[in-house]
Amino acid sequence: MPIVRATWRPPWYAWVLLGLSALAVTHKLEPRYLKGHWLFLTPPLALGGVLIIRRLWELPPAVTMCVALVLTMFSGKWKQFGLGGLPFDRLLIILVLAMFLLRAPGIARTPALRVRNVHLLLCVTIMYVIVSAVAAGTFTSESGFLSLVDKVGVAPYLMFLLAPAIFAGERERDLLLGTLIAIGAYLGFTAIFESLGPHALVFPHYIVNFDNELPGHRAGGPFGSSLSEGFSTFACAVASVIAFVKWQGQRKRFFAAVVGVACVFGCFLTLERGVWIAALTGIVISSLVTRRGRHMLIPGLCAGALLIGGALFLSPSLSQKTSFRVEDQSSVWDRLNMTAAGVRMVNAKPLFGFGWNTYPTASVPYFRETADYPMNGFSTQANCKLLSCSPEVLEPLHDTYLSLAVELGLVGAVLWFSSFVWGMGMSIFDLGPPTLRAWKLGLLALTTCYLVICPFDPYQSSFPDLLLWVWAGVALGVGPARQMARPRIRVPMRPGPTPSTA
Repeated sequence: MPIVRATWRPPWYAWVLLGLSALAVTHKLEPRYLKGHWLFLTPPLALGGVLIIRRLWELPPAVTMCVALVLTMFSGKWKQFGLGGLPFDRLLIILVLAMFLLRAPGIARTPALRVRNVHLLLCVTIMYVIVSAVAAGTFTSESGFLSLVDKVGVAPYLMFLLAPAIFAGERERDLLLGTLIAIGAYLGFTAIFESLGPHALVFPHYIVNFDNELPGHRAGGPFGSSLSEGFSTFACAVASVIAFVKWQGQRKRFFAAVVGVACVFGCFLTLERGVWIAALTGIVISSLVTRRGRHMLIPGLCAGALLIGGALFLSPSLSQKTSFRVEDQSSVWDRLNMTAAGVRMVNAKPLFGFGWNTYPTASVPYFRETADYPMNGFSTQANCKLLSCSPEVLEPLHDTYLSLAVELGLVGAVLWFSSFVWGMGMSIFDLGPPTLRAWKLGLLALTTCYLVICPFDPYQSSFPDLLLWVWAGVALGVGPARQMARPRIRVPMRPGPTPSTA
């Protein structure tokens, strides 16, 4: 029976102060929302937000975490909704952390947090990146600070600490699984509508505008990035397989199968070669470790090939886009130039690098023109349409490993890679209850996909990293591995002779 811990319910005036603080922050950051007709709308909205937070405070933290995952898909895009720059997803993540720190009623039956050695290494990694950002002067910049929170990152590592306790119960894991299926249905069908139409069904509509800026009109989903879309749809496809095996009832299993097919097709519609290679590698590696997976690998690959081949046959426009993407060499030239410049930068400062988030501004002198291909890749070209022009933007390095070596040095890159491998490896290979076996196999597929996609990844939105580390925390579980091992059997010692019988 789980231990019921003491909790704290804030008094009524604490919620009033929270609402007033929300209005004060809104006045500071977005004063236009307290003028004109917004003056009559913003206070009721703030009141509604406080009531929602008060309700979430009473519920298990798994509910808040699942809502935060959903909202993280739109992280950094809230201005496209007309909601200003308020980070609703990050606020919910802070709320989850506050529920543990302030002992919310929702965590009364939640297991206690367990700090492991890998969490200490993750903390050292974060401190190293903070020192690098402070030394480079990028800690106070918006891009430097947010990438530190989302990418390295403070939020994913914290969720890796909290997720084992949040999703310790079967009911909480079922809630997360259902959330991932819902996210997969949205991402998969949105990718289909983006690429094949009708575009009127794409929500929110800013996705269509972002897709027009991607080369070849690739599907980028709400992230505006084909790589983030590809990893996210692959992760949701893995969740669909788990749901198909676990759920009871033909309707539920049929829905999980439909979502899985949509996610696989959406992963292909990103038209990103790195995503295709990473997804295929993740499928093969995770299938080879189980007998059932080995039996289903070839039929599954054949079914996927038939699905994609049929779509290419029925849609000439998709076939043309795919052929153009496969034969396109401009992105290859970009990566060759970036890689060469990154290697020169590592040779210049090998140990501690140039500093966190400094590659876009420090890399230009390290580009060299060659006779084999044109020199580009350090910036996007200015794009002018009619009366408006988008300015030239410095490009990030399209390789996560090399980017870390450039900005953090070989010391920081090894530190990040060691913490990543330790966290994922422990979550996959540590002993645990049979109910976590499917999550561990799924994490193996996601980790393989993530490691393969990193050399093609210029940057990712916060959703893939947050999802990966939450999944790792779920697969890790709360119990120590030694408790799951075979119990020691005590053999009673043979009694020796007594004095009377001696």
